Amino acid sequence: MRLPARIANPVLAVLIQHSGFNSLDEFATAVNELGRRAHGLRLSYDHVAVKRWLAGGGCQQPQVVAEVLSHSWNVPIPAAVIWPQLRQGGPPAPPHTGPCVAARTLDDLAAHVGSDMLTRRSLLTDAIDVAVGTALTDPLLQWLNGPTVGLSVSAESASRRLSMATVANLEMATDHFREQDAAIGGGLSREAAVGQLKHAIDMVHDGSYTDAVGNRMLAAVAELAGMVGWMSHDVGMDGPAQRYFTLGLQAATASTHPRSLLLRVNLLADMARQMSDLDQPATGLRMVEAALDLLPQGTHPAAAAMLWNLKARMLAPLGPSSVPEIRHATALAVDLLARAPKDGDNVGRGYLNAAELAGNAALAWQDAAAHTPTLARHAQEQALIALTHRPGGYSRSLVFDQISLAAARFSLTQIDQAAADGQTALDLAVCVPTSARVLDRLRTLGGHCAAYADNPAVRDFRDRLTLVLRRADA
Repeated sequence: MRLPARIANPVLAVLIQHSGFNSLDEFATAVNELGRRAHGLRLSYDHVAVKRWLAGGGCQQPQVVAEVLSHSWNVPIPAAVIWPQLRQGGPPAPPHTGPCVAARTLDDLAAHVGSDMLTRRSLLTDAIDVAVGTALTDPLLQWLNGPTVGLSVSAESASRRLSMATVANLEMATDHFREQDAAIGGGLSREAAVGQLKHAIDMVHDGSYTDAVGNRMLAAVAELAGMVGWMSHDVGMDGPAQRYFTLGLQAATASTHPRSLLLRVNLLADMARQMSDLDQPATGLRMVEAALDLLPQGTHPAAAAMLWNLKARMLAPLGPSSVPEIRHATALAVDLLARAPKDGDNVGRGYLNAAELAGNAALAWQDAAAHTPTLARHAQEQALIALTHRPGGYSRSLVFDQISLAAARFSLTQIDQAAADGQTALDLAVCVPTSARVLDRLRTLGGHCAAYADNPAVRDFRDRLTLVLRRADA
């Protein structure tokens, strides 16, 4: 199908071009027919009308157009994905419901950042729902593997010329935010990262750049958006976090820079971690499997290690039948990491190592112990390995390891030692006061020790835990 040279609505263009219609007239006829059959409308659209839509014009029956395209793509496509102006002050269409078009992704990301900067955390969190299950994965993975539209090379007349040095500085800033997040949690630096993301998007909108610089910049924006998403998740802003993750994933998908593949893998992994924390392991499992499918066989062993390790964590809550797969996945992850070059891929938000694999394996085995209590011994073993090998600068991960150890020992009825481990976890948690994820896992630990409330050591721990949680909720 030949499209007009002038395209002002690239989302509609990519949807029509790959929808299976042979011509614009054939597409217009399908819209007319659906309008007559399903809605009793007498429409007379033709290729001229479709060209007008592609040139930026509106449509009097946008829902009918969206229905035709939804049928062609076999996935729901809201009309507001095609014509964002239809919102009329309402919320934007969720980004996972549309294709990866760089210009639209940057516009949506700019709008989301603007809302974030002008809205209180609690209000923004309440305004954006978290999508789960097939409502998320079916369209998201459809567009992840579908056609994309990248950045156009900008005109030299733009106010500022972007260079590789500018992009490198943005990447360094993202590394700094990553280090801050790992050390003290996402809460204290999140707003600064949001401001940096706004500046990066403004540079793309207002600057000029070569194809190479533009695609590296798009990848850098994707990485920073994912970092903001992770920090948002850490403070309990899960709806906004998912939107940052999804828009970052779209930007990475639209970029042709060599880093974009591993960025997509990392973003899908973080989305899976979020689903696990929200008690949606089946959704997380689909994310992990989609990320594994992105990796060419035999390549990127460190990334593959991260994903197999994460797959074990997603499998663990699904029942006793998953135990053989958990054993296989955790062992394969260790083997893959051992084969990875020391200066290889930057994956797992930059800190994939033996301690990280062990920490995640401990979480997996503790979840599996909920249906097979004897498996808690594996959780205890892996938590001890993680605590022994965890490098400095990862305070939040250290708290998680300590919580895993305490939970495993409660499951193994090592009551006094488990209570002491819980006290240590509370001591360590002081270093990450803004992390909602730490508080959530401490609450879960409270459930593990409830059956032993008459034990003096447990009673002291529970009293202190209650005080910590009450202060956090105040």
